[in-house]
Amino acid sequence: MSLYLDNFKDNPLFKFNKDFQIRGLESFQNDLEKHFFSKAEVCNYTSDKNESLLAIELNCNLALVELLFYFNRGDWGKDGFLPAYLQDLSKSNGVTVDIDEFSIHLKDTSIVINRIYNKSIAQQFESILTEIAHHYVHFTKGLSEVPYEIFVPVFEETNLEANTSFLNMAHGNNSKNDYFRYWGAYYMSQDDPSIYDLDSLSLILGDLYMLNH
Repeated sequence: MSLYLDNFKDNPLFKFNKDFQIRGLESFQNDLEKHFFSKAEVCNYTSDKNESLLAIELNCNLALVELLFYFNRGDWGKDGFLPAYLQDLSKSNGVTVDIDEFSIHLKDTSIVINRIYNKSIAQQFESILTEIAHHYVHFTKGLSEVPYEIFVPVFEETNLEANTSFLNMAHGNNSKNDYFRYWGAYYMSQDDPSIYDLDSLSLILGDLYMLNH
């Protein structure tokens, strides 16, 4: 079990739903593996009886630049697969099924995408990958260093002169634009994380607080 899925299990705010089994989840996991050329793991947990949230983890034997090549060519995760499957799961089980965290572990980095509103990951997944490809040169410091972890998105918490703080937790009333403002990035060459500003195409200084949901 990975660090990310362990975080859900250890978080007292959420309870893994051991009694309710989502019909079609095994088929969904198998299709994820075929669709994303990956080994997939899917865990379901719930915060209320009317909603089942999924933590999805893919382990893919590709480097980020290779994944983006296949994605741009239309061979990796680019046909509306996620929204359609979530809709089918919801109809089959009589509860809302959504993705709360989607983690992609590659040979050189991990990408962690968090839900910021209902169905946000499924709706914006392809756009997020498109923006990662678009910004690849900039957040890899001119192709010199790939971050070993990328968190999408992070949110500005305070702005006091030169000291800016960021959280990986959604604040409510979020929109799709929040996915495309700030990302968190960890690099082997530095102890502290960086914040990638998509508007300015630059890495900025700021404290990043990684909080459970």
